[in-house]
Amino acid sequence: MLKHWIRSVTADCEVIKFSNDLNIYPIFKNGKSSLTIYAERNNLPIIKNKKISELIDITIYIRDPLKRFISRVHTFFYLNQLEINDINLKKIDNHEIVNKHFLPQSFWLLHLYKCYKGDVVLKDVKEVYSLVPLREGPWTDNPVKWHPLSAQLEDQIKTIDYKKFVDVDYNVLNKHMNKKIKLFNIVKEIKNALS
Repeated sequence: MLKHWIRSVTADCEVIKFSNDLNIYPIFKNGKSSLTIYAERNNLPIIKNKKISELIDITIYIRDPLKRFISRVHTFFYLNQLEINDINLKKIDNHEIVNKHFLPQSFWLLHLYKCYKGDVVLKDVKEVYSLVPLREGPWTDNPVKWHPLSAQLEDQIKTIDYKKFVDVDYNVLNKHMNKKIKLFNIVKEIKNALS
């Protein structure tokens, strides 16, 4: 499973410097679009790759893993104009369709760890709402009409064996919420959970 995910991440590692004491590592489907657009509109520095190691403390917003997974699948199908059906859902289940949108939050912490070994604070993604006044998303500049997630689509997406996409997040991340901790310690737990 991990090898499928590793191939889907080729992007730079980026941290937004919101202020002298607030550095944010945005994760897909955790307010990343809103945070990034807000940073661009307000000329906030975006620190990339090796320069991230110079930062002190990084805040990472975490979302309920199952809700996030369902939202990720829905967004992926929307952006790629694919029908949500049993065949396509099975392709996700079997890793025939692999995309950065499906990656667990834990994996994004592994991505950050390539550039940063210091302290992190995991916070509930709901705090982004008070930090950033706008709600941007994949639908903002997309010519295809956005269809919000219905209960029926949610149930259909749940037919995927989603535990392999969410269990590590539930087992590792939730116990570290609102605590300052070395990223190394979290990464160690993630690797143990994945092995």
